Amino acid sequence: MLLGILWLNLIISLETLIRERSLASGLSAYSCMEPGFREQRLTANLYRSLTETDGDWIGLLTASMLDQNFAPSRISQNREIYLRYKEKAFFLLEESYRAVWADVKYFPVASEEIFFENTWMAPREYGGERLHEGTDLFGKEKEPGYYPIVSMTDGTVEEKGWLPLGGNRIGIRSPEGGYFYYAHLASYEKEFRKGDQVNAGDILGYMGNTGYGEEGTAGKFPVHLHLGIYIETPFQKEMSVNPYWLLKIFEKKTRNYVY
Repeated sequence: MLLGILWLNLIISLETLIRERSLASGLSAYSCMEPGFREQRLTANLYRSLTETDGDWIGLLTASMLDQNFAPSRISQNREIYLRYKEKAFFLLEESYRAVWADVKYFPVASEEIFFENTWMAPREYGGERLHEGTDLFGKEKEPGYYPIVSMTDGTVEEKGWLPLGGNRIGIRSPEGGYFYYAHLASYEKEFRKGDQVNAGDILGYMGNTGYGEEGTAGKFPVHLHLGIYIETPFQKEMSVNPYWLLKIFEKKTRNYVY
């Protein structure tokens, strides 16, 4: 009888070990480069559940993404398993999620009449064939300079000025390392300089249609904001991720301004 119980416990232990190792086998140092990670698919309901948990929710987000092939519908209970077998790789992926999500507080346009679609990796032609690495946001009003563009995060002005592709653009580096890129601005709120500190909700500029040419070019496309989010990985200095799901979650978290 005792021998049978011991054999049963051994079998259960082996099955548990096999299951845990199988679960962790899908995680590697390169997981942060996978298309599923770059898609950043997360529902508003799951985001709410994650952020209402006690402690650091980014770890639970990371485990949930891994469990469910980067499209989670429930909170994972397996974070400790990943840490047991692939601690370094797990923390690397967790840091990547942290750079995208941890610092965001506001929707980037101070209005509730904004619409946008998931055009991640859609083909684009200006400057040669390329893929769309961001999300375009449009407003009901078509006039350049009408909608204030606000910083989604606290952070530091890292880039500001003209780019042929992005027109008047400004880039904010958030505390956890995410780079938030706001392009095609009609104008800036003030004379920002590299190194200036901004707070989440500060006005950066105004929605426009600048770009696709030499400095001052405007009007070659409809008024909109192009938002890009980039992170640094051990394998790529600047890797884009899809802002769409983050925008869907934060679209009601707007700053109200009179304009």
